[in-house]
Amino acid sequence: MRLLFRMTQRLGSGAAVVGVVALVGLAGLPVRGSAADPPPAADFGLTVSPTRLVVGPDQINDVRHFTVSNRGTTPIDVEIGKRDFIANAQGTLLFQAHAAYSASNWVTVTPADFRLDSGAAQDVQVRIALPREPEPGDHQVALVFVVPAGTEKTTNIRVNRGVGAPVFIAVPGPIDTSTHIGGLHVPGFSLRGPLTFSTTVQDTGTVHRDFRGDGNRLAVSVRGQRIEFPDFTVVRGATREIDARWTDAPLWCICTASVSLTRADGSVQTATARVVILPLHLFGIAVATILVLLVGGRFVRRRYRAHIVAAATAYRSRHVDPGH
Repeated sequence: MRLLFRMTQRLGSGAAVVGVVALVGLAGLPVRGSAADPPPAADFGLTVSPTRLVVGPDQINDVRHFTVSNRGTTPIDVEIGKRDFIANAQGTLLFQAHAAYSASNWVTVTPADFRLDSGAAQDVQVRIALPREPEPGDHQVALVFVVPAGTEKTTNIRVNRGVGAPVFIAVPGPIDTSTHIGGLHVPGFSLRGPLTFSTTVQDTGTVHRDFRGDGNRLAVSVRGQRIEFPDFTVVRGATREIDARWTDAPLWCICTASVSLTRADGSVQTATARVVILPLHLFGIAVATILVLLVGGRFVRRRYRAHIVAAATAYRSRHVDPGH
């Protein structure tokens, strides 16, 4: 999943502060050099590990940890905030105040702010305290590790940079992992491959569901092949749109493709789609080639017959007695 958030605050001096938070650490652009030289370190390089935290019902009382590292060349000050979020159809996590299933008031981080020298790392502890009678199932919050913009006034725009890591907390109780496939879509007719299969997966249960790693990915079955969708997570109450690319489609076929999903009760939901691959452009080329050969052959035969007739006429005029 990709987490992206922007916030702009207008300062009294007329300068603007822009916050940019991504799920991955921000680093400088690569600089070209000789093959023997190592790439130079970037000024800014904040990383957070792990990139997300999944807390099961039996882990709520455990202290969990993030490691925050400064891989840049300059010291940085880090502040940790908490943000509610929702997920859109592409899997991007969008910050939204008072989002459903919020756990922002349940989580405490220690330390909440610190300074990191170049090459240093800091352990951050995460503790969870559930409220009375919480609703069973997933509750979530994003921890945002932000490096505030400096106070220097060399430009009118200063950038807050940082990394966001989602935290999923599964409250004990009845758990429902139900998901639903919203059909399988592919062009019904195509002259050639590759083709793109698309589907939607809706989380109708009480916890998020991961489709990640070997054996757990969602896949399309077609002509005995398994076309896997990329790794993805669908969070509680969200719907994901995902695509899979059939890169080695055959030259022609009338194919039925299917995608299957095992429900929480063990039943299997299957969605199907039919696609016809018919290379009409190749047939057109073949027909045109045959016509050219036929016309050319006929022309050659006519030329040959005309040559034979002319040769026979010339022979008779020279060797046959006109009187006989």
